[in-house]
Amino acid sequence: MFAKVLTDVVRSVGLSAVMRAAGVVTRLLPIPRPTMMVGPGSSARLGQAINDFGHSKVLVVTDPVVSKLGLMAPLLQALKAGGTDFVVFDQITPDAPIAQIEKGVAVFKAQRCDAIVAFGGGSAIDAAKTIGLAAANQKHPAQLVGYFKGLRAPVPIYAVPTTAGTGSEVTVAAVISDPESNRKLVIADTRIVPCMAALDPTLMVGLPPEVTAATGMDALTHAIEAYIGHWGTAFTDRLALSAVGMIFENLPVAHVHGHDLAAREKMALAANYAGQAFTRANVGYVHAIAHQLGGHYHTPHGLALPFTHKYNHPEPSMPSKNPWHISCRLV
Repeated sequence: MFAKVLTDVVRSVGLSAVMRAAGVVTRLLPIPRPTMMVGPGSSARLGQAINDFGHSKVLVVTDPVVSKLGLMAPLLQALKAGGTDFVVFDQITPDAPIAQIEKGVAVFKAQRCDAIVAFGGGSAIDAAKTIGLAAANQKHPAQLVGYFKGLRAPVPIYAVPTTAGTGSEVTVAAVISDPESNRKLVIADTRIVPCMAALDPTLMVGLPPEVTAATGMDALTHAIEAYIGHWGTAFTDRLALSAVGMIFENLPVAHVHGHDLAAREKMALAANYAGQAFTRANVGYVHAIAHQLGGHYHTPHGLALPFTHKYNHPEPSMPSKNPWHISCRLV
């Protein structure tokens, strides 16, 4: 019904008018900003902070690789020391297929959890957001696809990203996938923004160079698209430009010298800033194309950047918003 009404509106007033109106709404929409803990050891400090909220049991959502590497140990030890019970669900794979979300919801309900910790890359964090929203609304994950499809807010969600790319710890979106249709599905709701997050560079020092590069380009994509789009504000422009500069300065260092904690921390902050920028200013063609590639081949957004941004050149009258001018100015 809503889709038909929206289609009729677009046909009657034009897509550009609808997009401008959506941009105005986005500028006015109150979007929560998580309390951030930044620096080496911040994941353990997040665990200590979670203890203060008196949760009876926390569902920790992650992937098998993160679980096997033991990256969660400082956080889990902090939870245990503080007397907070937890259960680990570590079955999330890239792009978080719907079936895995359903399993996560089942564990959440069976264990009577009252909070969620997302620990991992963008897929784990997006899966945690979706599990929380689906459990709160007694809905199948596919029924939440779109904007504000749940009536109830999820339980408190905390996040610990282990890559510097998606910025999902600060965004209103969760991206999952439907393997049957080879599609990526986007769920958007301001209430799924985590209430607290930790950017711990020690968790990222072991990332392979190719993962560091791809996730870093994902963050760069977010920043550039947020900056050159039509929904940006002075606030999002500042965040986007800051992110671009930090990425150009620190991604080559993190790629070659993976154990450089300063570069890793700067990249984590850049991804965070880019996430804040695009969650209000929106993204563009790179994501439109990358979602199609990702649905079929699980291609990271960052790998679609070089093939798409050359078509993103603005009108000659707007040289200051040309992404290549941005890049050259900041290199």
